[in-house]
Amino acid sequence: MAGRVRWDEAWRSTRHVLYAGGRPEVRARSAGLARLRAAAVVGTGLWSGFVAAQTAPGEMAGSPLALALAAASAAPAIIAVRSPLWAWRLLVVLIVATPAAYPALPRLWGWPWSPGLALTAALVWFLVAAAHAQAVLVVVGVVSAAAMGVRIGDWRDLALLVALMTAVLLGGNAVRQRRVAERESAEQRRRRAAEETRAAVLEERARIARELHDVVAHHMSVLALRTGSARYRFPGLPDEVRTEFAELTGTAREGMVEMRRLLGVLRTESTGEPVAPQPDVTRVAELAERVRALGAACTVRVRGDFDALPAGVALSAYRIVQEALSNAVRHSPGASIDVDLRVGAGSVHAAVRNAPAGPGRPPGTSGHGLLGMRERAAMLGGRLVAGPTAEGGFEVIAELPLDHEENA
Repeated sequence: MAGRVRWDEAWRSTRHVLYAGGRPEVRARSAGLARLRAAAVVGTGLWSGFVAAQTAPGEMAGSPLALALAAASAAPAIIAVRSPLWAWRLLVVLIVATPAAYPALPRLWGWPWSPGLALTAALVWFLVAAAHAQAVLVVVGVVSAAAMGVRIGDWRDLALLVALMTAVLLGGNAVRQRRVAERESAEQRRRRAAEETRAAVLEERARIARELHDVVAHHMSVLALRTGSARYRFPGLPDEVRTEFAELTGTAREGMVEMRRLLGVLRTESTGEPVAPQPDVTRVAELAERVRALGAACTVRVRGDFDALPAGVALSAYRIVQEALSNAVRHSPGASIDVDLRVGAGSVHAAVRNAPAGPGRPPGTSGHGLLGMRERAAMLGGRLVAGPTAEGGFEVIAELPLDHEENA
């Protein structure tokens, strides 16, 4: 059974080479390289035709037959730009047919083919090997050797030609293997980058969930305290209202228990993050002081009432500013930074802009900070825009709506 499978595979490869397939299996890495490669192949083919015309022996020189054979010698190279296999098929026909038109060539340089056709043959073999798998090369080599053997009487001459052809095929195959390895490496890098981005997004979402847990837990605890103390603060309540408040207190406490369990899932031992009150935008001044301590000028402008902000919005605004400042210090060390915070009628506007880095300062390495900022803005139904400024610096602008019902 295994032998039958191998024979079937060999027959499929042979059929593909001889008359089925025509498209290259491995192409150039870019459109520019493809055009450059095509120009080089066509130029080589035209040179082969010129050599074939100039080396026509005796009375054939300059005759219409010599010019036609020269054009035929250049044709496979030109066809190889689109399909190396079709070029090789034409080459095999020329290897078998053209020696009859050059009876004097063996006496001039020892071979029954013109030097131009020999150059074309080497080019076509190389292009076939650079574009197709090894199974194709085996069939190409065997058929080419058989075609040359029809016109070569001495086995030593044939062995030399086969050795030269094999060297050309191996060289082209080495080029193909390198291209395949480069593409596989590029694909692996792309997949690794996608996985890293996905992991960064999931990690940031888990971090946001851990922080929002504290905000929600605070609201739940306030709810439990207010419903639990309602019967003491309002002693004249009817019994059914007292029962309703008691049930609400129990529900709130059950919710707090479940929230603590959720926190245990989100905060693993590996995070090492303490359970502490979450910061808000009122502490942006502390971030600015840390930036100034690193030697960068940092200006903060605050407009509006930040004390009345919802806790989740205030926390997200603080984290966005914190990450934007961290990116500015990392990527443009020493550059001045401007922070603008404004509370509007229905949203919070946060903008962080930094000037270009000074001369001679290398930029920092890129990370996933922008992903985290965009996740926080998207969670609130807001938007975040980040990109270079006209002066060569960088800016991050976030608009966070205040409407909790709409955000939910």
